[in-house]
Amino acid sequence: MRKLPASGRAAPVNEGRLPVLAIRIMVAAAAVALAMACSKWGAHSKGAVERGIQEHLNRNTQLLSHNFTTQVEKVTFNGDAADAVVKFQSTQQASLFVEVGYHLRLENGRWEVVSSTPLSGQGGDSHMAAPNSSSASPAGTQPAAPQLQPSH
Repeated sequence: MRKLPASGRAAPVNEGRLPVLAIRIMVAAAAVALAMACSKWGAHSKGAVERGIQEHLNRNTQLLSHNFTTQVEKVTFNGDAADAVVKFQSTQQASLFVEVGYHLRLENGRWEVVSSTPLSGQGGDSHMAAPNSSSASPAGTQPAAPQLQPSH
């Protein structure tokens, strides 16, 4: 049972503690700060770069994406720029694959492909397209995409 002060009124329940409103404001401010930090670091993640590359590939209507699997093998960040190595493997013949290097830049919180360069191709099939020797797509053209040639 609580003792009544000399005035005869009950002492405030949160006496000596922060008011509930102040606690709510601090929790909300901490949540906002955390969300802002996560959005910055979330953009600098392998998953965010993967989404940017996948969106780029989805815009390329000439690709038959059901003919290959896509795996982002390595991503390196340099500020608002990133480089990624992507492996495209044939779904018909697992020994056939092409590796493509992508250079991306962060624009409005999203990764956009700036250029791409075929890095390697491997497999025993002579029907695979030869890698292009250029280091980046010419200005005004679409970045390179993997191209596996169909068998006979």
